[in-house]
Amino acid sequence: MRRKTFQFPALVGLLAVAIVFAPCILRAQEKPLLIINDDCKTFAIGPGNQIAYAVPKTKRIKKQTIERDEIWIADLDGKRRRIVDPDKFMPAPPPSTYIVNSLAWSPDGHKLAVSMTTMEAASILEDQPATGVKAIALLDDDGREIKVAGSKTRFIENASNATWLADGETVAYLTPGSPYQISSVRPSDGKTKSLFEGHSFDVVVWDAKRNSAFVIGQNLSVRARGVLAQLDLVHETVREITPVPLYQGQLSLSPSGKKVAFFIDGDAIQAVELANPAKVVKVRVGMGRFEWSRDEMHVLLKRGPDDASRELVWVGLYDGSFAPALQGLEYHDFHVTPDGAYVAVTQPGSQIMKVFAAQ
Repeated sequence: MRRKTFQFPALVGLLAVAIVFAPCILRAQEKPLLIINDDCKTFAIGPGNQIAYAVPKTKRIKKQTIERDEIWIADLDGKRRRIVDPDKFMPAPPPSTYIVNSLAWSPDGHKLAVSMTTMEAASILEDQPATGVKAIALLDDDGREIKVAGSKTRFIENASNATWLADGETVAYLTPGSPYQISSVRPSDGKTKSLFEGHSFDVVVWDAKRNSAFVIGQNLSVRARGVLAQLDLVHETVREITPVPLYQGQLSLSPSGKKVAFFIDGDAIQAVELANPAKVVKVRVGMGRFEWSRDEMHVLLKRGPDDASRELVWVGLYDGSFAPALQGLEYHDFHVTPDGAYVAVTQPGSQIMKVFAAQ
């Protein structure tokens, strides 16, 4: 029986590559710039790299457990401040619950849109199924609540995934469901309206600083086919970009606003250059969630279900390369900062946050 042998020159070459590149990667990524020793359940990074994050807090009232989340803001220099104290934001009793699902910064970095699930005291005390209501709370960066003038409810109810637009006065949001519909409200005067009547969307990603959104939907084309389109949220116009015969998940806008990417099936990402929609690239990566690098030639990917902890991998969109990120360790969640310089991650289990240099 012949024994398998290694080709010595090839092995030497591989070791040389590892020796040259591994120290560079480790020096940049082995030591975090910032550690936040809280249970950072969800977080968002603002235009100035400030991090807003929610920390779950539970409380026992009359043999019932309720959750009301704190909201904090941290700077990369380590300064932190709590802007939402649950006992002040939603005093108990009555034992109402609110759970922060996601956070979104305004383009100027001075306001937040907080997507929550709320549950009234009666549902908790009567031990009813925890269905909850999707709602949006609007805050400034000091935690002061921004109310909608004339509204009969404290929050924007039956709403999710909100964003402040470029004027800092208007909020766009989705009506929960599938497909989605888009509405807007101006808190200062309470003016609310439904946008793009007659249209619905399978997925929406905001381009708030340009008063725009990118969507994939089935009823945006005269040929009633799936298309990628750009929405002007101010003038309510629709620009068809390219047909999308296959769509499997996610829609991500690059930092420059010049490219979008999405999963066309359970195994491949397709990236589209908006100025030249015919120029597309496809790379097989496996299903997961991804965000863009600063050079917009790569994406950072976490394979598997979004709520599972996995390794992060840098994927080259144009050369099909794969490079482990952050020493190949598993993380629960991640976001790349808007300037592409850093990656914030949360650890499995405790969800302690760490911020590293991106590359």
